[in-house]
Amino acid sequence: MNAFSLVGRRGAVAACIILSACAAAPPSGAADPVGANAYGAFLAARYADAQQDPATATEFYAQALAADPDNQSLAGEAFIAALLAGSPRAAALAGANADNALAVMLLGNDEALAGNYEAAITEFTQLPSDDLAGLIKPLLLAWAEAGNGAPSQAIAGLGPDLNSGPFGPVYVLNAAMIADVSRDMSDASTYYAAAANQPPNLRLAQILASWQARQGNAAAARAALDELAAAHPDLQIALPALVANMAKPVIGTPLDGMAEAYLTLAGSLDQPSQLLLRTTFLRFALALRPNLAAARLLLANVQTATQPGANGAPAPAPTAVQMNQALATLRPIGTDDPLYGPAALQEADLLAALNRPDDAVALLNQLAAATPGNPDALQAAGDVLRGDNQYAAAISQYDKAIAMTGQPPPAAAWTLYFDRGICEDQSGDWNAAQPDLLNALALAPNQPYLLNYIGYSWAQRGEKLQQAHDMLQEAAGLDPNDGAVIDSLGYVSLRQGHTADALSLLTQAVELDPDDAEVNAHLGDAFYAAGMKLQADYQWQRALSLKPDEKLQAEITGRLKQVEPHA
Repeated sequence: MNAFSLVGRRGAVAACIILSACAAAPPSGAADPVGANAYGAFLAARYADAQQDPATATEFYAQALAADPDNQSLAGEAFIAALLAGSPRAAALAGANADNALAVMLLGNDEALAGNYEAAITEFTQLPSDDLAGLIKPLLLAWAEAGNGAPSQAIAGLGPDLNSGPFGPVYVLNAAMIADVSRDMSDASTYYAAAANQPPNLRLAQILASWQARQGNAAAARAALDELAAAHPDLQIALPALVANMAKPVIGTPLDGMAEAYLTLAGSLDQPSQLLLRTTFLRFALALRPNLAAARLLLANVQTATQPGANGAPAPAPTAVQMNQALATLRPIGTDDPLYGPAALQEADLLAALNRPDDAVALLNQLAAATPGNPDALQAAGDVLRGDNQYAAAISQYDKAIAMTGQPPPAAAWTLYFDRGICEDQSGDWNAAQPDLLNALALAPNQPYLLNYIGYSWAQRGEKLQQAHDMLQEAAGLDPNDGAVIDSLGYVSLRQGHTADALSLLTQAVELDPDDAEVNAHLGDAFYAAGMKLQADYQWQRALSLKPDEKLQAEITGRLKQVEPHA
């Protein structure tokens, strides 16, 4: 089971919804034309959908429905938008979408929130027993049965699913939690032991550590959390708080259990086409349990996800609307929550991306004060300042972070030395930068980006050209499809006077990074060195068209003066 994990500052089931009467699909075109009075609001809602702004879409769909209240297709699209936005309008629209599994889940959730577990059971029983709804149906029914005062019946209902393929461990863990909440320590112990044989992820580690700590086995509880932090280093900043809170029950009520079920299913959906369902299940989890920080962290990631471009092009950056939605999702996570550290790091990344570096650094300094001895917040602050070209301030943050790592520094500290070296280099202090970069290389000798930076820096200065060439050759062997690395290798070959090799390498680099101004400029340099002035002129003009920075623009303009245009 891999119900939820934070990997890379982010399941076990490969499944998809078959679009049917009991499946939800994103808005894709109303089957019934909207009335003339509703058309403007409908188009505005569709535009908001396209901008991944469900809150605005929900408002415009409401206006369209007010003008065309009997349009069932419009009501369906409005319902999906309201679900994605976490809007209370979704509940009002659920009745008009009774053939939608998500509407059934929402109605069942609302009954459970009202304490009407018997009515919730009635709703959840209507869910289909196939597709994704079939995976979560047994869990929702079990927790509703537990809420209705029948925990034994709840666990018995899960019995047929305890060994049902890749999702079976999820049912086992939920059976353990139901027994735990119901104070059936014997069954809880049995089921927890069976659930423990899974790869570590955040929720599993928290749940198992809580159980062990409450049974008086603090060492086993700490071991579960240590294993989690080792597998997911970005959670290291949360480890002290997780340890301090490990004796607290993770699940206290049937509502908590239902929220956990939705979180688990959301974590198991990892296909781009499943973003709608992930978002909806996380919204359900947070409606049932607003303080579920793990759901907020995952939802913020989902809210900033974008689709890859055509023909393998990378996914575009999230929009400001998406990033502000994610910020709103993360803000309720308080400083007393064990996951405040990862949440603050994620929030700071968003603030920096929104061009709010001062706010990001202020948040990170607050986090650093709350997590003494952990360098992550200081390093993140340095990264924000470096991205804002505040190199001196960034160096100060890296200094403090490096001091925390101790001597000799751990291998993971290579990024700190690398980042500080970049700032020193950009500040014009190569004498300080070079030792830091070489310290980073000693800690991480097989990092192609580091090898590339040092080798290219030497080549730019005309220093240690053969050593730079060897270093860049090694980097190219580690990452042969990185245009920047191939460009650097071609550049140092050119500096060594190996013009034919340089032409071949720099042509390859341009093929890999056709829109990089510096790479195109270097190919122009190689053409010029080979006496191919017409080709050099074209390549430099091409580089200028790619909007290089002021320094490179001045260099290219100077080179163009060496040749007569179009000669």
